[in-house]
Amino acid sequence: MSSFNEIIEYVKDDLIIVKKNIEELSGKESGYSEEISKRLSYVLSSPGKQLRPVITLLCSNLLNNYDRNNSLRMATAVELLHIATLIHDDTVDKADVRRGKATASNLWGGNIAVLLGDYVFATSAIFVCDTGNILLVKRFAETIVELSKGELFENIESNNFSLTKEKYFEKTYLKTASLFKTASFSGCVIGGGDENNIKDISEFGYHFGMAYQIQDDILDITSSKNKEGKPVLNDLSEGVITLPLILYLESQKYNKDIIKNLSNKEKDNLLNEIIKSNSIKQSKDIVNDHYEKALNSLLNIPKSNYRKALETIIAISRNRI
Repeated sequence: MSSFNEIIEYVKDDLIIVKKNIEELSGKESGYSEEISKRLSYVLSSPGKQLRPVITLLCSNLLNNYDRNNSLRMATAVELLHIATLIHDDTVDKADVRRGKATASNLWGGNIAVLLGDYVFATSAIFVCDTGNILLVKRFAETIVELSKGELFENIESNNFSLTKEKYFEKTYLKTASLFKTASFSGCVIGGGDENNIKDISEFGYHFGMAYQIQDDILDITSSKNKEGKPVLNDLSEGVITLPLILYLESQKYNKDIIKNLSNKEKDNLLNEIIKSNSIKQSKDIVNDHYEKALNSLLNIPKSNYRKALETIIAISRNRI
């Protein structure tokens, strides 16, 4: 396995059903309101890599105790929760574009976008409840709380150039790694994992999610291409403080009061300084450490094509920088 498409082959049939579950949501509202149905269809019709449901499906197959119905329910719920967070994030951030398409808030305003996000949030919870597993329901509810706290944290701490590494890591867990952890955890629970299996697979999700987000933050500074349909250098312009900037400011003893009032040209110069500095390498080292820990967490899981697929996801993701 060397590509994400090859990985998907192992769960292709299940992923088709997950996509169908999501697509059918808008149809359920067509008899009640054609306008609601159209808007739902729009926000649900731009799937990304679907990395989170793929991870759930793979994890549910790791231990030869596969419960297909609950695996499909949970993978659908995980992807819906991810979509809902994107709708809300774009609304709060006043983003115009996501994955090359106009955002819901851009098209219909913030009120409609928030309500659409709420609809998708609530629907994701119904899929989890249908598993009949209280452990999954509890973890899913905790994840919604964590995602909300992460978004609140990011907005409250906007343009806080005194943000510490520790607080940044906490926010990174809340906003991104928590859902990867839940995607992995839920798959393992559904697959009949014991306490040690669940702990190991949860560690996989945590460390993978941390690495994946920190990588995105590095790419926001270093990439010359668009990231997920959003412009590069987007984070600093929106006041989002990320790890490369934190490490650079620490190393340079930069005056954090002055940085708040930099012009756009001065911010560009600052970003060029960051790229040339050691802070990018330091950030990449932290990313690689998390990927190594994610890989190591799989060592006690029986060898199989599904475990190999998870290892390949790490390798593919690692090569993004």
